[in-house]
Amino acid sequence: MTGAQLQVQPTLTVENAEAVTRLAAAAAEVDGVAALSEASRLAVGPDSPAGTRHIIARDGTQITGYAQVWPDDSAELVVAPDERRRGLGRLLWEHARGAGAERVWAHGDLPAAQRFAQALGLRPVRALLKMGRPLTADDLSPRPLPPGYAVTTFAARAESADDPVGELQALNAAAFAHHPEQGRLTTADLRARMAEPWFDPEGLLYVVDTEAGDQAPIAFHWTKIETEPGHAPTTGEVYVVGVSPAYQGRGLAGPLTDLGLAHLAARGCTEVVLYVDGDNTPARRTYERAGLRVLTTDRVYAPAGSAVPEPESARQD
Repeated sequence: MTGAQLQVQPTLTVENAEAVTRLAAAAAEVDGVAALSEASRLAVGPDSPAGTRHIIARDGTQITGYAQVWPDDSAELVVAPDERRRGLGRLLWEHARGAGAERVWAHGDLPAAQRFAQALGLRPVRALLKMGRPLTADDLSPRPLPPGYAVTTFAARAESADDPVGELQALNAAAFAHHPEQGRLTTADLRARMAEPWFDPEGLLYVVDTEAGDQAPIAFHWTKIETEPGHAPTTGEVYVVGVSPAYQGRGLAGPLTDLGLAHLAARGCTEVVLYVDGDNTPARRTYERAGLRVLTTDRVYAPAGSAVPEPESARQD
C-alpha cells in the first residue's frame, strides 16, 4: 500500500511543474502513449486556466503521482511506473472526485486502464479516435473549394485584422459551441498554443466567402507539425477543422481537409494523424473519404449516473 501524501492545489510551482512533466514523460515511455493531453500539459504550471485543480502525490520529496481536474470536471491522472499497483491510482481518483471530477480520461485505453476502471465501477462514456494514413504525391493536388470561396492563412489575415486571435477564438467558439474541450478555448488558450515551437501561421488555413464584404474567415483548418531539432518532419496533424454554423452543409469540409493535407505534404510530412470523437459520424465519414483509418482509441470513464458533456463537434460534410 502506498504511503504517499496527496494535496490539492490551484496552481503548481515551477519546481513541481517540472517534476510533473518528468513524471508524465517517464510514464509515456513505459506505456507507449502520452499520459497527459496537450491541454493538461499546457495547464501544468502557474498559468493554469481558472478552475483547474492539481493533485500532487508525494512520497517524501518525490512526486509519485499527479492528477489534473479540468474546469469542465474531467480529469487525467498519471502514476510513476515504479509506484503502480500499490493503490496510488485509486487515491488520486478519490481526491480528484473530491475536487469535483466527474469523469477520467484513459489515453490509449490500455488494458491496465480498463482494469482500473472496472475495479472502481467506472463505465465508458466517450471515445476519442486517433485516425491516420500515409501522405502521398496525390495529396499535393487538393480538391478545389466550391465557387464563391477562397483560401488564405492566419499569417495573411494577421496583417489586416484588428484582432486576429480574437477573430479565430470567435470562429472556433461558434464552430465548436457544443464541444466540451475545443469550444471553451479562450484567446489566452489560443495564444498559449501559438507560443508553442510547432506553431506555423502559414499552416493555419482559412476559408473566406469572396462575396462577403469583410472577407472574415468562415472556416479553418489548423495543421500541426512537431519535429525534433535537426530532424525533418515525418508526421503532420489535422489539429482542428471547424466551419461556422452559418456555412455548414455547403460542402466545405472535404476540400478544406484536402487543403490541410496538401500543406502537410508540401512541408515534407509522410503521414498524417488526427483526433475525432467516436460518435461524430459526419466528421468520421469526411476523414474516411480522405482515406484515414482508426489507429488507436482514447476513452473517457465515469461513475454510473455522472453528467457527461455532449461531445458534439462542428459538422463535417
